[in-house]
Amino acid sequence: MSTYLQLRLDAFDRLQNPLCNDRPDRNGFRRLCFQCPFAVRTAGVVYCERFSIPIRAREKYALPGWKAIRNTILERDGQRCTICGGDEDLHIHHLDCDPTNDDPANLLTLCGICHARVHTELRREGGAGRVARVLPAVRRRAARSTRSPMSGETGRS
Repeated sequence: MSTYLQLRLDAFDRLQNPLCNDRPDRNGFRRLCFQCPFAVRTAGVVYCERFSIPIRAREKYALPGWKAIRNTILERDGQRCTICGGDEDLHIHHLDCDPTNDDPANLLTLCGICHARVHTELRREGGAGRVARVLPAVRRRAARSTRSPMSGETGRS
């Protein structure tokens, strides 16, 4: 379970100023909006009710915080696509398809082609169920392949 779900009680107090200090453009989507009483999160979209603007997920990809998470996931997955093993054009896929959920357990490294295939399959009838069955198995396989057989430690030093 994600630790992002636990909020302080003042995160619901609309009498306080927003966490971005009335500068939503400086927030950059991540962290502050999740805890702000003026943010409404539904279906993978965060909307700021105080400023009547959507907080776009794409904007977060330029932030240092996202880049650190991305690098952690790439390192964890051995700098390879967890489906085909490719090492070029690597993307980070959100398993639950919610771009606001950056819990490492929800993220998986895919190459651009496999990432496109996953999203294409998700749009097909019954595709979400197939993807939900396949990706966790792929992830378990990738986790096993990055461990050394003798010690259980990662094979990378």
